[in-house]
Amino acid sequence: MTSPANNPSATVPGTEMEVVHSGGTQAPLHPVPSGAVDCHHHIFDPRFPRANSRSTIWGTVDDYRRLKQRLGISRSVVVSPQSYGFDNRCLVDALDALGEQARGVAAVPLGVSDAELDRLHRHGVRGVRLYLIGDAPTPPDRFIDYARRIERLGWHIQVIAVEGEALVAAEAALQALPCTLVIDHFGYVPQPEGVEHPTMETLLRLLANGHTYVKLSAPYITSHVGPQSYADLDAVAVALINAAPERVLWGSDWPHTLVTTDPKPDDAAMLDRLVRWAPQESVRHRILVDNPQQLYWKD
Repeated sequence: MTSPANNPSATVPGTEMEVVHSGGTQAPLHPVPSGAVDCHHHIFDPRFPRANSRSTIWGTVDDYRRLKQRLGISRSVVVSPQSYGFDNRCLVDALDALGEQARGVAAVPLGVSDAELDRLHRHGVRGVRLYLIGDAPTPPDRFIDYARRIERLGWHIQVIAVEGEALVAAEAALQALPCTLVIDHFGYVPQPEGVEHPTMETLLRLLANGHTYVKLSAPYITSHVGPQSYADLDAVAVALINAAPERVLWGSDWPHTLVTTDPKPDDAAMLDRLVRWAPQESVRHRILVDNPQQLYWKD
């Protein structure tokens, strides 16, 4: 992979940098290539109160810039979190601050105006995030209505299943989508069953359709092994990469709002885990650089 000398944003291995909400202080042992992308993180800025009044975690653009420097990441994808509802002010502010090196995924109601979609697109939004279950779920049969709304912009639908079984139940509707589909957080494949669970079969069938991506992000959600290896996700990650290396993405999920106890996930260690999952440098380059370029920076 690219050395720190050729990637000036990187922190040299062996040096230390503290980052709020990130465990550890070391840079990755394996420096990432120039142009590497963190495809999933959030920004929580106290200037933009959350709809549900949550205030336990704040993670600003300046905080995230420190994480980028520590990891050696060049670009990133800011994802609108559930706690902001349909309020995309924080997302747009973050995209403006991060500039061309960032893209966004927004949360919008189905009845959002074309003018608002166009405005979000100008600020760097390239997809909408929908939940299968949770506080504000979208029925799977309504996903196609969203697909029709965003088709002219070339956006994708990013889906979060919250539970693995939800992906299984929604498969027919997801297979029928005319747009690109991105699945969060290993598809919530349950542990300890992992690759033996029906959710994995569903995920592999979706990847086989040629227009589905999956994010290797937030392993702590389903891991029973826990920090900092989350080793029980290894088999799932390897199977997904082997099935469709051209449609796998990596994301930090910083600032890790779902982790409510210490230690916080070590983002550098999670990034280093990619070397175990994809030993070939060319495959890691595809996951960190080429695939995000195709999905988020194609226009």
